[in-house]
Amino acid sequence: MKAWKLSPLAVALISINSYAVEPVGVALGNGLTLLPGVKLNVENNSNIYSTEKNEQSDTITRLTPSLNLLGDFGKTQAGVYYQAEKGVYSADGDDDYLDQKINAGVSHEISSRQEISATASYNDAHDDRGAGTVEGNAAAAIDPDEYEEVTAGLEYLYGADSAVGNVTAYVDSYQKRYSNNKDLTLDRDHNKINYGAILSLTASPDAEFILEAKQTDITYSENTPTATAREGYEQRMFAGMRWDITGATTGEIKIGRSTRFFDDKDISSNMRVAWEADLTWEPVTYSTVVLSSSQSSNETNDAGSYIANTYSSASWDHEFSTYYTAGISASINSDTYVDDAAGREDDSVTYGINGTYSPMTWMDVTLDYSRTDKTSNISDYEYNSDVVVLGLSLAL
Repeated sequence: MKAWKLSPLAVALISINSYAVEPVGVALGNGLTLLPGVKLNVENNSNIYSTEKNEQSDTITRLTPSLNLLGDFGKTQAGVYYQAEKGVYSADGDDDYLDQKINAGVSHEISSRQEISATASYNDAHDDRGAGTVEGNAAAAIDPDEYEEVTAGLEYLYGADSAVGNVTAYVDSYQKRYSNNKDLTLDRDHNKINYGAILSLTASPDAEFILEAKQTDITYSENTPTATAREGYEQRMFAGMRWDITGATTGEIKIGRSTRFFDDKDISSNMRVAWEADLTWEPVTYSTVVLSSSQSSNETNDAGSYIANTYSSASWDHEFSTYYTAGISASINSDTYVDDAAGREDDSVTYGINGTYSPMTWMDVTLDYSRTDKTSNISDYEYNSDVVVLGLSLAL
């Protein structure tokens, strides 16, 4: 088996990649390392409420301190990550917020062929006006949605680098509860249980075929007609390949189908082509191109049974020297509100440019610009925005 590592799910939760800089950390002894960090961003947004008409610009200051505690105990590794973010709007104090999240993960190598990992997270967050259930030209008159999310996951891996086949089995849960705007959010509280398995078969020293099957059970906490109509389950079946060619490219591509079934027999099931694709290419060591694309589904924030989402992005980052890095990015996002009587369809195009100055390994100064153009067959949901962000990141 490979040298010990956190599972992908655990890495996503507690990785030190939460920092753009390169933290060294403070050694506490007994295998423990503390990595404190802080970010300060000053953002100018030309359309803070994402409205088609009566656009309002504002400057938002965001302060984000964080602590990451990692433990390396040989065959067992663990971590806890905490982050708070305080946002202050210069024009409208009603939009000020304090978000907090805490993530935890542990992974253990049972034997040379078995690994198990567990993760959990709590997120106290909000949606900006113009997002979530508060969209359109009325957004400025409604407080931002506030909610809590709780997740937990367990993953088991059986296999080894030298094995012809490896198997990964996983199960995780997700819960979302809104705490305000109850006239809009009452029937949006929901739970998901996700479970599945991945079989990988060696195709060459650098590549393997993969087969994946997973199911998501979806329930709503409120017994309202609109909420119960969305209850059911989704099945996703994939076949694909992943590869890791040292010094050239890494990636994974899976394609298959996704079918949404509903407990209400009067609502027909819905089947779509589904895919997940990620590609990282390094033509030289100081230049990186990343391509991603997916077709997935989300719970609806408006009408309809659910949202069928298609997302694609591309980015290029180039390190001009030890001190200067710049990049460009672009993405396309499409949402189809399935079973919506108005047939709502939204399309968003976002593109931007970014630059980073790193005078020291523990400090980054960033300047980013991005533009978003959203179109919809319902004009009230269309908008344009320009965002400029000046940031400072520090980590020990």
